[in-house]
Amino acid sequence: MDMLRRLASPQNLPIHEVQQIIRPGFVGVFLLCIVLAAFTVFTLPGGETQFRILFLAVLGTVYSAVHILWFAKLPYQQMVFQGLLLVIYAGLSIITLLWIPTSLLTIPAAVILLVITLTSLLLGRRAAYVYMGLVLLGFTLVNWLTGASQNTAPGIWAISILTIVIVEFVASMLNVNNHHIRRLQTINEFSRQINSTIEREHVLSILGDAIQKAIEADTYFMGVGLGRDRLYLELVYDDGAYFPPQEINMAGTLSGWVVRNQSSLFIPDLRRDVNLEGVQVILTGNNRDSACWMGVPMKAGSINGVLAVASYTPNAFDRTALELLENLAQHTALALDNANHHSEVEAQARLDSLTEVYNHGYIVHILRQVLEKARSSGAPLSLVMLDIDHFKQYNDVYGHQVGDEVLVRLAQAIKQHIKATDSVGRWGGEEFTIVLPNASGSQASQVALRLQETLRTLSLHPQDEKTLPFPTISQGIAVFPNDAEDGDSLIQLADRRLYIAKNRGRNQVEPGIAYWEKSIPGTKNEQ
Repeated sequence: MDMLRRLASPQNLPIHEVQQIIRPGFVGVFLLCIVLAAFTVFTLPGGETQFRILFLAVLGTVYSAVHILWFAKLPYQQMVFQGLLLVIYAGLSIITLLWIPTSLLTIPAAVILLVITLTSLLLGRRAAYVYMGLVLLGFTLVNWLTGASQNTAPGIWAISILTIVIVEFVASMLNVNNHHIRRLQTINEFSRQINSTIEREHVLSILGDAIQKAIEADTYFMGVGLGRDRLYLELVYDDGAYFPPQEINMAGTLSGWVVRNQSSLFIPDLRRDVNLEGVQVILTGNNRDSACWMGVPMKAGSINGVLAVASYTPNAFDRTALELLENLAQHTALALDNANHHSEVEAQARLDSLTEVYNHGYIVHILRQVLEKARSSGAPLSLVMLDIDHFKQYNDVYGHQVGDEVLVRLAQAIKQHIKATDSVGRWGGEEFTIVLPNASGSQASQVALRLQETLRTLSLHPQDEKTLPFPTISQGIAVFPNDAEDGDSLIQLADRRLYIAKNRGRNQVEPGIAYWEKSIPGTKNEQ
């Protein structure tokens, strides 16, 4: 916004920038005054008329020269004073139309038009129109008071029309520049914000705000490709409302064309047939027909998708809007790729590098989270601690490679027997922890028994060795809130029960299924 204010008012521009804008106009006034003085000396007979015109020409020459050479060093406040002097001088110039011969009328007229241009640049559109009105009023009064016989009305009206043309042209150019600057401002601000975050949801939020500020679109969406034919729309906005993410088939769609060809697509009027082979329009959001559509590819690292905007009004966008959308898409793709990398690094930091289940620190973190949810909802929470029987023997006899294979395959087997809402972590060495939200002791026991059955079917095939049976496991189960009321107590009880299972002969689950069947719900089990 600072840039927009600077462009809208010379007061906020550095003095040298203002001078660069208005100096050519003053040079033009200087040259025109010299031409007027020369023609006055050589073409007009001596007398009062020649004196008046020559005086005005010399005055304009001196004023322009002083401005070019010295006024360039003045601050803005004195430059406004220059503008007022400019208006006064132009007023004097228009009075000369009452006396000047027809052959010389074009020179003061050109001076007046230049002054109008400088006024609109230096003081603004409104000041230029005020100046024009005052000049017309002054001319009318002088013409009436002097009773001048020369008919200069056509010239005055011609200058007035040209004034309107010049002022509106300058204003439109400033508006166009403001529009471009606003879009550049949006891109710069968007780039600054989006590069400061590594959260995917925040990236999408910043993108939505930027599109609404910079492009007058009724609907927009951002989608990321899933394989060859599917597109996952993460950000869907239509007619003032956001919609849940959705997955669509890219085949035959405008978005699919953009992703497949890695090229921007701009269709000013969708009401006409879309001249793209095999493409049909698919509606999202409110399923309302769009009339104007733009889509650009998003490609960076792991990101391959599309960013699209649409309007219910035909020809609502232009090529500059398309360039802006391309910039937004490029920045967004890079930000999303960075977010993906960050998520991957975070995910890896939570995992055990060998078994790819949660490490000790993160499984403790998960246990605390689900325990708080269970406490507030009153639902049970089961914890299973398990340990591989005779694991040290496998390592010592068959080597660490076989031991690592045992750990990896056990982790895979555990994942097969738990739900997406459950969690498994490597507690340390050959010991694992399973967190089962909303699971009773009986349900946890069934998970433990099924895991034992699966391990009986597994075998190991070390190099140059005969086939080995997969080692057994011992498991201990504790349940919140019946067995313990906090996380530490739950862990300690499950660990204690694990070692009871080991001491009982290994390949055991403690407590057994019979214990849970006779337990009374809602009472604390003593151990």
